Amino acid sequence: MNGLKLLGHPLHPAIVHFPVACWTAVVVTDALSVGLGAPPWWQVSLWLLAVGLVTALGAMTAGFIDLLAIPAGSTAQRRALRHLYFMGSAWTVFAIDLLVRLLAPADRPTAVLGWTGLALSVGGFVLLFAGTHVGAGLVYDLGVGQTAHSPAARPLKEPRAAGRPGAARSP
Repeated sequence: MNGLKLLGHPLHPAIVHFPVACWTAVVVTDALSVGLGAPPWWQVSLWLLAVGLVTALGAMTAGFIDLLAIPAGSTAQRRALRHLYFMGSAWTVFAIDLLVRLLAPADRPTAVLGWTGLALSVGGFVLLFAGTHVGAGLVYDLGVGQTAHSPAARPLKEPRAAGRPGAARSP
């Protein structure tokens, strides 16, 4: 498969870990902020959101270029679009979460803001989890993005429905 590569390796899977790690940590730091009533955790969440959003732009750009290389109308393209919708929605929720924090008083967030931030980060995380699950299926089930020298390399394939040889299943 063609797509955006760095030194012969697909770039998208290499850089998605940064926003995923940041946004996963935001749920923890928001819970600490609300649970302990500790404003420093609110600030840590703000920075994790910002770093996650910026690094996600690079991951989304690389992913979009990879999407353009997937055959039109294929199961892989349908799943890739689903992955794009989940991840784009997660990015939007995390962007709103950051905006809420930037508009809030910096020294001490109110309880309502703390719970709002936690709710947004949990909602974003649910979308993130769904999107990463679909993205993993693209690689591990359909072989999208695998290079010829990868130990698990196999050609881009359509999945088979259980019990019906040769029949493609719907995503």
